[in-house]
Parts: sequence; C-alpha cells; structure tokens
Amino acid sequence: MPSYAVLGGTGNTGLSLLTILSTSPKIQINVYVRSRAKLLRLRPEVASNKNITVYEGDMHDVPLIRACIAGTRAVFAVVAAGDNAPGTSIARESAHVIVSTMDELRTQDSSAPLPRVVFLSSASLSPHLCQDIPGFVQWLLHTACSNVYADLAAAEAYLRTQQSWMNVTFIQPGGLVHDAQKGHVLSVERQKTFLSFLDLAAGMVEVADTEGEQFDWVGVSVLPTAKDVKTEWMVPVALMKGILVHFFPWMYHFLK
Repeated sequence: MPSYAVLGGTGNTGLSLLTILSTSPKIQINVYVRSRAKLLRLRPEVASNKNITVYEGDMHDVPLIRACIAGTRAVFAVVAAGDNAPGTSIARESAHVIVSTMDELRTQDSSAPLPRVVFLSSASLSPHLCQDIPGFVQWLLHTACSNVYADLAAAEAYLRTQQSWMNVTFIQPGGLVHDAQKGHVLSVERQKTFLSFLDLAAGMVEVADTEGEQFDWVGVSVLPTAKDVKTEWMVPVALMKGILVHFFPWMYHFLK
C-alpha cells in the first residue's frame, strides 16, 4: 500500500490533498497537524478513516515528524503562511525540520530510499514562469507578499544546499481559489491564475507519483485545463493589506 505524508493538514492545500488522496482505498495517509481537534472539525470523516493516521504536536518535534514521514513515498510540505505577516518564517522552519528528519532517517538506515519532498512554493519566485505577467503586476505581488516570498525563497535556498542527497520538487502555482476539481496539467514553463486548491493537490500527487528524475530540484507549476475556474474577487483587498504591511509593518495587527 503506497503511503504519503502531509505536513500541514488543516490548511487549504493540506485539506485538498486529503480529499484527493482519500479517493483511493489503497493509500495510507500520514498527516501532521498542530491541532487534531481542528482537523476533525474541518474533516470529521478523518476520525473513521482507517487509512489516515494523524500526528499532532509541535512542528519542531523531529521524532514526531520522523514517525510521520518514515516509509512514505512522498512528503507534501504545505505548511504555509496565510498572509504577509512581518517576520514570517514558517516555510524556512519547516524546511529545516524536514532536513533534520531526513538526516535522521538516512542515519538509521542508509540503504532505505528517502521520500521525495513536494514543497509548496509560488510561481512568483520563478521569473520564467511569470514572464507573461506585466511588470507592474509582478511588483504588486512581490510587494504585497514580500514577507511570504522572502520566507519561501530562504526555505528553497536552504533545501538546495541538500541537493546531493535529497530529492525535492518545488510546486509553484499561480493564484489559488476555492473551486471544484476540473482538471490540471503540469508545466515548467509558465503559470496560470486562477487554479483551484483541488487541482493543485491533484498536480502535487502527480508529481509525487512520477518515476525518475524529471522533477528533481525544479520548479513545477500546476495549470488548470478548464476555462471556467472561479475568480477570487477579494484579491485586490488582500493585495492592499499586504502592501500596507510591507511599508508599515506596525499596521499588521490592525489589518489581520
């Protein structure tokens, strides 16, 4: 029975991964959360699903994370910041924990294959994926999400220092929206906004299941194939809040 680990099971991407992976009765899912109660409130059916094992605790608890990811085919690292909070560091912290955990696993059994890490990032970190986006729009995005992107960039830079012994794929989607699963395609050349969380999750699973080295240490975007994906109309509001926080960090607690 193939098994997967989801680090960050209560976020939008984590919940979508649970939905996609749970469609097969032959898949074992290990999910890490800070709060089991929150997960069960959002997904009550998890409690009765014998193929899902929940690991609850602090993200920095390496033995806990090791138990969660040991023996899995892939680790979906989707612990992410929800807004442009000053000092955001959750991505780089999770990257450090993953590396520490992987190092312990290879020390315990150097002959056992390590799982692929499928790390959620953003298309905005890869200029070639965003070459069709006007420069001013790119400036808006990078300013409104400056703290989030700095965190993701630091996480990616750190993970790349482990390139000699780990396998990591950076998933770099465009803007995300709550919508039905309508179909997706993977691309290393461009992004497309908007994309549903469910299609993103399906794309991440496809990357995890792809044999060979095709996606080792590259940025992969997930594109929708449908033409009727919803639009997230609150994006301008979120961008404005992010820009204000970028220039006036003290305003964060008043705007969140």
